[in-house]
Amino acid sequence: MRFFFAFASFFISGTALCQKADYLIKNSGDTIWGDIKLKNKVFYVSASAVSEVKASDVYKVKSRSFNGQTVVLCKLLTYSDNLSDLDIDFINKGSIDTVLILNEIYSTPKINLYYVTDNMKTPFYFYKTPADQKPLQLVIRYFLQGGLDNYNNDRSRYSGVRSKVQIAEDKGYVNQLYAIMGGCKKIPQSMWDLLSYRDYSLKQLIKKYNKCK
Repeated sequence: MRFFFAFASFFISGTALCQKADYLIKNSGDTIWGDIKLKNKVFYVSASAVSEVKASDVYKVKSRSFNGQTVVLCKLLTYSDNLSDLDIDFINKGSIDTVLILNEIYSTPKINLYYVTDNMKTPFYFYKTPADQKPLQLVIRYFLQGGLDNYNNDRSRYSGVRSKVQIAEDKGYVNQLYAIMGGCKKIPQSMWDLLSYRDYSLKQLIKKYNKCK
């Protein structure tokens, strides 16, 4: 399954006002002002002249061309929750090398939460602790469980309930966060059991974590 990412909603043509408002910040701390485009993992900044900056050298952008601000060059682990794309008892482990412009949706002293979607509105969450150099992806994947495949081959054995199929969740993100927060006694086991790949659920967990010393 191919994923085409559109993290910029549209490009606004250069004006003097835009040039004063838009900028990028390099890892070195240098700031470059001007209209910003992203192509083939390179930022093009247009002011009096055009500057080319590799995405790997950029920490943050502020531009009306992008929804987020935090720049991450990474191998994004992709997934689908569409029933027609899933196989029984098989996890499709796709990935794509890309540049993401993440939106920081929750900032706390211990851990920050980020969000981005592809052009199919598929959500991806990232986190960053003070020990991390850059935001890291919270991983989720889906697959099918049930007996439909066997039912087609042997109807006498797989009838009724045993023929049903359901979407199952491979909750890698729970293990990732538990490795960080598992020692926090303020987080009840029920919160781990019910943790979902949604911003409100992740924020509730982080809020509890920040109450631990």
